[in-house]
Amino acid sequence: MATKLPTEAERNANLDALQKAVDQWADSEKIRLENEVKFMRAVLQGRGAVPGEGGVYAGTSNLSTTSTLLQAEVDQFLIGTK
Repeated sequence: MATKLPTEAERNANLDALQKAVDQWADSEKIRLENEVKFMRAVLQGRGAVPGEGGVYAGTSNLSTTSTLLQAEVDQFLIGTK
């Protein structure tokens, strides 16, 4: 705790230093978050997210296609149609 009150010039210098520190922190935090977003997008792409389909994964697409093919095979076996 200060033992004497700062002068106006000291106070203004302290506020300027605080503003500079906050700006530097904000810039570094923005860069960190942008890098994290890039990393997470790369992870999603690596897991097979299909671009342009709102984040639909290749696994979901594969499951849908497989289900359709399986249904056709079951129909062919039971009913004898192609």
